[in-house]
Amino acid sequence: MRRPTLQRACLALVLLFASLASIRPAAAEDAPPPPPAPPIERLFAPAREAMKDLPPFFRDTDLKLHWRSYYFNRENPEGGENEAWAFGGWLSYKSGWLFDVFGIGATFYGSAPLYAPDEKDGTLLLKPGQKGYYVPGEAYAALRYQDYVLVKGYRRLINQPYINPIDNRMTPNTFEGITAGGKVDVIEYLAGYLWKIKPRNEDDFIFMSKQAGAAGSDDGVILGGIRVTPLAGLRIDAAEQYGINTFNTVYLEGEYLQPLDENWKLRLGAQFTDQRAVGDELVANAAKRNWSTQQGGVRVQALYGELTLTSAFSITGSGNSIQSPWGNSPNYVLMMDRDFNRANEKAVLFGAAYDFSKLVAQGLSADFKFAAGWDAIHPKTRTSAPDQREYNLTVDARPPWLRPAFLQGWWLRVRGGVLDQDGARLGWQLRVILNWERDLL
Repeated sequence: MRRPTLQRACLALVLLFASLASIRPAAAEDAPPPPPAPPIERLFAPAREAMKDLPPFFRDTDLKLHWRSYYFNRENPEGGENEAWAFGGWLSYKSGWLFDVFGIGATFYGSAPLYAPDEKDGTLLLKPGQKGYYVPGEAYAALRYQDYVLVKGYRRLINQPYINPIDNRMTPNTFEGITAGGKVDVIEYLAGYLWKIKPRNEDDFIFMSKQAGAAGSDDGVILGGIRVTPLAGLRIDAAEQYGINTFNTVYLEGEYLQPLDENWKLRLGAQFTDQRAVGDELVANAAKRNWSTQQGGVRVQALYGELTLTSAFSITGSGNSIQSPWGNSPNYVLMMDRDFNRANEKAVLFGAAYDFSKLVAQGLSADFKFAAGWDAIHPKTRTSAPDQREYNLTVDARPPWLRPAFLQGWWLRVRGGVLDQDGARLGWQLRVILNWERDLL
């Protein structure tokens, strides 16, 4: 018997809207008082009370529990189906500051199968073979001097263009390395060296170069990034990521938000990426070993109250597809299934997002996107690649409070996508993600 079809995915989204409409809150003046703290938080209340007079290192301890349930089903245009339902999440700990200078933190991640057919592996919710996993993905020590310098070492999250968590499965990417960052007036910066990465669905840290496709290599990445906000509404980003013996990435982006009147705002963005093989050029996935490629993009967004309209365009050079083995690409035309950054590809995106908090239910929002890409080539054979179109719909529900009390803090996300490639069957996917987070200390 076939698993859920695309029609069922659409029906699920309709039912979600209908069910959430029934929990529309009363007017603010008629709303009941907030419900009491959930039982799991009450368990930690004595510890919280006992710690309130301790030094900041203990008193300001932050302990969070994040549960996640994730169902993923995908039919690929090339053939084959991926399906799994997993359960897990993470427990994170962060200390306060000792003498306002030293702190530590750690996060334990895990994912276990609830439904995982062996023949439908490949969802990235679980390890290869549809197996569960657990791993201390973060374990770091930190030193700081006010806001000017923050040094972190060993296992941690990194959030930079092309090197980031990609938290769209059960657990995120985390990295081993050392970084120094901070803020001086209107300038934020980050610099460091990363030697290993824990991919989203793995419990082992592997060398950055191996994750990039350089088998047998043990090289890392030198990174640096800067963000400048010189004017209200203006942001300028620049990043450099030198993958030793793999490839170098330079990324530039500028964004400006301009109010037009009391209702309308206009946000303009432009981005540019330059990538090229360096050192021993161990990522040889293009026609030339010493490949280089570029990508440029522009985006225009119009904001009116709770509505955001988006249009974007990108163009990628013919030397190679844009490489993003360590995180999501910042490409404006990034979609659920495809990045639209193949060699020589031109792509457009149109989208609309709306916050339904005032019309239907607090915390309810939806986002629709359409993207199309053409003229792409296979970077190694230089032959034409199929044109493609993708349609995405995302619905989020984040109620501010619920009864019974243990339901507080949940967030439901339902995502559906359709991928239409020339010469291939229609591909589609359905994702249903339930998050539930509690602040224990």
